[in-house]
Amino acid sequence: MNSDSHSGGSHISTSPSPNPPPLPQPSATLLSSAKSRTRTKTKNSTAALNTSRTTIRPKISKKKSNPPPEFHDPPPQNTYPIPPPTVPFQIIRNSTQPQNHENAPETFVPSSHCHSRLYFVKSKGKVLNLEPPDVFTSTEIKSEVSERVKDEGLVSKNVRKNINLVGGNNFPDLNVKKAKYVGSEGNFVKLNINGYGRKKFAYKNKGRNFSSKLSKRQRFSSKSRESSSVRVGGENGDFDEEGLVLDVKCSEERLDFDTEFIEEAVVRVRNEASDENLVKLLKLTHGYDSFRNGQLEAVKMVLEGKSSMLVLPTGAGKSLCYQLPALVFPGVTLVVSPLVALMIDQLKQLPPAIRGGLLCSSQTVEEASETLRLLQEGAIKVLFVSPERFLNAEFLSIFSGSSRLSLVVVDEAHCVSEWSHNFRPSYMRLRASLLRGKLNAGCILAMTATATTKTLCDVMHALDIPHTNLIQSAKLRDNLHLSISMSGNRMKDLMALLKASPFSDIKSMIVYCKFQSETDMISKYLCDNNISSKSYHSGIPAKDRIRIQEMFCSNKIRVVVATVAFGMGLDKKDVGAVIHYSLPGSLEEYVQEIGRAGRDGRLAYCHLLFDNATYLKFRSLMHSDGVDEYAVNKLLSHIFASDKVSPKEVCSLVKESASRKFDMKEEVILTILTQLELGEVKYMHLLPQINVTCTLNFHQTSPAHLAAKDIIVASIMKKSEMKDGQYVFHIPSVANSIGIQALDLLNHLQSLKFKGEITYELKDQAFCYTIIDVPKDICSLAAQLTKWLGDIEICKVRKIDTMYNAASFAAKVCEKAHGCHKDEHTPCLQKKILEYFNGDADADERIQMDQNSSFLRADIKVFLRSNSQAKFTPRAIARILHGLASPAFPSATWSRTHFWGRYVNMDFKTIMEAAKAELINFVGKDLTYLE
Repeated sequence: MNSDSHSGGSHISTSPSPNPPPLPQPSATLLSSAKSRTRTKTKNSTAALNTSRTTIRPKISKKKSNPPPEFHDPPPQNTYPIPPPTVPFQIIRNSTQPQNHENAPETFVPSSHCHSRLYFVKSKGKVLNLEPPDVFTSTEIKSEVSERVKDEGLVSKNVRKNINLVGGNNFPDLNVKKAKYVGSEGNFVKLNINGYGRKKFAYKNKGRNFSSKLSKRQRFSSKSRESSSVRVGGENGDFDEEGLVLDVKCSEERLDFDTEFIEEAVVRVRNEASDENLVKLLKLTHGYDSFRNGQLEAVKMVLEGKSSMLVLPTGAGKSLCYQLPALVFPGVTLVVSPLVALMIDQLKQLPPAIRGGLLCSSQTVEEASETLRLLQEGAIKVLFVSPERFLNAEFLSIFSGSSRLSLVVVDEAHCVSEWSHNFRPSYMRLRASLLRGKLNAGCILAMTATATTKTLCDVMHALDIPHTNLIQSAKLRDNLHLSISMSGNRMKDLMALLKASPFSDIKSMIVYCKFQSETDMISKYLCDNNISSKSYHSGIPAKDRIRIQEMFCSNKIRVVVATVAFGMGLDKKDVGAVIHYSLPGSLEEYVQEIGRAGRDGRLAYCHLLFDNATYLKFRSLMHSDGVDEYAVNKLLSHIFASDKVSPKEVCSLVKESASRKFDMKEEVILTILTQLELGEVKYMHLLPQINVTCTLNFHQTSPAHLAAKDIIVASIMKKSEMKDGQYVFHIPSVANSIGIQALDLLNHLQSLKFKGEITYELKDQAFCYTIIDVPKDICSLAAQLTKWLGDIEICKVRKIDTMYNAASFAAKVCEKAHGCHKDEHTPCLQKKILEYFNGDADADERIQMDQNSSFLRADIKVFLRSNSQAKFTPRAIARILHGLASPAFPSATWSRTHFWGRYVNMDFKTIMEAAKAELINFVGKDLTYLE
C-alpha cells in the first residue's frame, strides 16, 4: 500500500484580537458576475487601465453571511471578498516578440526573467523606499517605475480599519455580496504534484514605489489587473514529496495604503520600537488595530536583534512576526521553508508594502540568476527559499562578506531536530555557524507550531538561540471539540458518525487516512451513500487534484478524504470537522491536523476512530527507515574507496541503484551523507543533485571538427562510450578531467543545443559531493552512524506509542470525570497533549508487544530454505515478516510469500534477533554471506 509521507508543515495564518470595532462601509465597487468583462468606470480608473488587457473577475453571490460570534480565536469566514495581501499579476509580452496563440497558455515564466517571453509583474505602483541611499537599492529601477506611476495617474484612498486577521481574509459582516468561486476563479491555493505547464515566478510587489505626492500626502493605490497564475514545481531533495502548483487568483478589489504615513511610522519604529509605534505601523501596513498573543513580544525581540524561538499554534499569526521586522530592517529578510506550497502561501500573504520573491528548483538557471540579480539590486525585500538552496555556492556568495541580510527566518523549525516528528536532513544544514558565520545574518527567528521541550532545546542549541528568548503560547485552541471512539468496523462507524449530529450538519470536513488506497475506497463508499466526497493524495493526477481542491474550497463537495498531503498551503477557515480514520503517527501530527478545523473561531469537531490493529500496522511502519551496521559499513566503504578519493574532484552516487545495492531508502542515504558533512569531522562537502548520465547526439558539425575547436567536446569524445550511434558519458568524470564544475558543463551543453549543434538527454539523478577527509576507522564511524540512526528510529516508535497511549487512555481508561462524557474527551486529551509537549509524560510507558512465538524460529528456517538464492540480513527478514517493503526487497516480489506480514504483532527487535540466529545456523558463523 502506498502512503503519503508526512509533510509536517503547519499552515501560517493569523487571527484577530477579541471584540474588534465594526468596519466602515468600503468605497470599492463590487461586480456581481464573473461573466462581466468590463470595468466600472471611475474618475481614476480609466487612466490607470491598460485597455489591451482583459480582466477576469470572480462571480459575486447574493448570499450574506451571519455576523461572527465573539470568540477569543479567529472570527467566522468573512463575507467581504477581500483578497489576501497581494495584488494580481499582469501578463506582459515583449512587443518585439511574435505572439503564438497556440502555445502561449502553456509558456509562463517567473517575473525575474523578462526577455522574449511572457513574464509576470505586480501593480505598476511605485516602490516603498525605506532604505538609506547606501543600502541595497537600485536607483534605476526606482526611476523607471516612478515614470510608470506618474503616467498611471494613481489617486489616494482612505486607509481601511480592520481587525487583526493577518491575511485580510476575515471581516465582520458587511452589506456586500459574497464572492462566489466559479470554475478556476477564486482566491485560494491550488496544489499540483508534477508542476506541469512552465510559468515563471513573480516576485511580490515588483516595481512599487510609494513616493509620489498628492495633496501633500503620499498614498499608494494598487488596482487589480488581469487574473493570472503562477505554476510552481517542487523543490529537489527530501522535500519533493509532491511538486506543487499554485494559481493566484484575485478578485477585482482595491487596496489602499497611505505611504507617507508608512514611511513615517517605519522611521518612528527605527528610532523607538515602542508598543504604540508598532501598533501604528501594524495598522498602516496590515490594517489591524492590535497584536495577538505572542506577536508583539516576538516582533520587539527581533527588532532588538535578539535571535528568538517562537512557538504559536496553527493560525495564530506567526508570519506577521517577521513581516513587520522585514519592513523596518534596512536589509533583506530570508525565509527558509520546507515546502513550495508554504512558500507561495506566505508570499501571497505579504502586505503590499513589502516586496517579496522566491527561488525554486523548477526555475531555469537564467531565471534563478535574474531573481538573484533583482535581489542584489534591492528589488526584493523578503526572499523565500528551501533549505536545499544553501547547497548553492553562488547563492551563499551573495550574502557572504556583506551586511545586507538583516533577518533569517527558519519556518517549521522543528525539522532541524532529529528528535522531532518531521526531521528533515537538509534542515541539518541550518546551523548558527552557517547563518551567522557565512551569511552574516543579523538575527535568527525560528518558528514552529508543534515541538516538544526536547525538540525546542535541540533547535535552539543548533541555532544558538538563548533559552531566555523563547516565546511560547498554548498548543491548542479552545474551540476544538475532541472526541474518540473504539471502532470494530471503521468504515461503518464513519458512516454512522457522518449521519449523526453534530457531523450531519457540518458542510465542510476532512477525513484523514494513512494510505492512498484507503482514501479512494472511503470516498467511493461515502458517494455511494449520498455524501458528496472526493479522495485526495499524491497518486491522483495533478489536474484532478487542482479540481478537487477548487471544489472543496468553493463548498461544492462536503468531504475530502485525504492523506497528510492535503492541507499544506491551504487556508480554508470554515472547515467544521476533522475525522481521523487512521491513528496519527504522533501527537504533533494530531495537533497539526485537528488545527485545520475551526480556524474561523467557531466550534469545530475532531473525532478519532481508534482500533488496535491499525496501530500495530502503523507502528510496524516506523521501522521501515532503519538500517543495519553492515549496510552503513558497505556504503562508507563505497564512498571512501581508495580509487575514488581525489581532492577537489566531484564524486557521485546514483540514487536509485545505490538504494537497491545498500537496501536503504534514498532519504536515509541523504541523512548519512549530510551527517558526514555536518558532523564533528567534516568528511565531505555536498553539492546540488544532478542527473549524471548524458546521452548525446551531434547534428550540424561533425564530432571531430567540433572537438577540434571545443575542449569540452573533445573531453566528452574521450570519455564517452558509443551506444547505438550515441555518445554516452558520465558528467562528473568529464568535468573533473578538464577542471570545471559539473553545472558549468551542463550550461555549455545547453548553449550547444541552442545553436543546433547537439541534442542530449540526462538521466540517473545522483547525490554529488567532494571528499575532504577520509576516516581512519570506517568500522568505528559506521557503528556511530548506525547508533545515531537507531536512536531516531526508536524516537519514531515512541512517538506513535505516545499517541496510542493518549488515545487508549481516553477510549478505555477515562472515568468520564472533569468534563469528559461518552465519546467526548476534550479535557483528558488536552491534558495528555500538554503533558507531552511540556515533557511531563511518563517516558517509561511502553507498549507490550509479543516477545516470543514457538513458531517464529521454525518459520524463519523454512523461509531461508525456500529462498536460498537471495542474500538476506536480519533486518530484511524482520521487514518481510512485518510486511514492510524495502528497496532491495520490494513488495511486488516478496508479498507473494505466505510469510509476508505474518508476525506484524511481534516486536521487531525480537524478530531481528531470531533471524540473526537462524542466519548464522544457515550460512555458518562466517557472515560474509551477508555482504
